[in-house]
Amino acid sequence: MLADYILQTNWLVARKGQAWDGLALHGLMVFAMSMLALARFAPIVLLPITILALLHTAQDWVKIHYGSRLKLPSIYSYMADQFSHYTMIGVTQVLIGTLLLPDAPTTGELIAAATGASVVILTRFYDVTWWSNWLDMLPYMARWRNLGYAERLTMFALTVAGLFYLAPLCILPRLFEGWRSKHPIWKERRGLWEIGLGVVLSVFVGLLVRSLLPASLR
Repeated sequence: MLADYILQTNWLVARKGQAWDGLALHGLMVFAMSMLALARFAPIVLLPITILALLHTAQDWVKIHYGSRLKLPSIYSYMADQFSHYTMIGVTQVLIGTLLLPDAPTTGELIAAATGASVVILTRFYDVTWWSNWLDMLPYMARWRNLGYAERLTMFALTVAGLFYLAPLCILPRLFEGWRSKHPIWKERRGLWEIGLGVVLSVFVGLLVRSLLPASLR
C-alpha cells in the first residue's frame, strides 16, 4: 500500500508512462517496502520478493502500454492491474507462506498496523481508486485534496472513539469553503458522491479498527 499509493506520487505515475526509469523506480519501491515488511525472513523471501517486484513492474508496463489502446474507461485497466497484483501476492503467499512462522501479533501491533493501513486507504488510496480514473474529477480532487484528507481522517478518528454519529458533521467545513469560494459542491453530482462515499468509507474503516480495541477501551 505504501509503494503503490503513498510513495507513488502523481509525478511518478506520469514518469512511468514517459520513460523506463519511472517503472524501474516504482518496482524498486515495491521491492524495498516488501523486504522491509518481511525483514526478519529476508533469506527466505529475497528471491520470491524479487520475482514479485519484477512481475509487478511488468504488469504496470502492460497497463501503461496497452490499457489506452483498448479504448475503455481507465477504471477497467486500473482494476485489472490491481487484480493482477493481488493475484501474484496471493500466489506467492501460497508458495512460501508456510515457511514464514512469525509470533502472533499483539493487540497493539494489530491496532498500529490497522491504523496505518486506514490512513493510506482514506487518503491516497481513496483518491486513486475511486476518482483519479475520471479525468473530469482531477481538478475537483486537486482543489479539495488536503481538506478531504483531514475530513476523512477526522471522521475515522471519531468513529474509533465511538462517536461515529458525529462523523457527517466533518463535511461542513468543506461545504462552507465551497460556498465561500464560489465552488458549490452540492451542484456537482460526482462531488456529492465523493463526499458521501468518503463518509461511508471513513465510518466503516473506523468501526473495523474499533473492533480491534480491548473492551475496556471501547
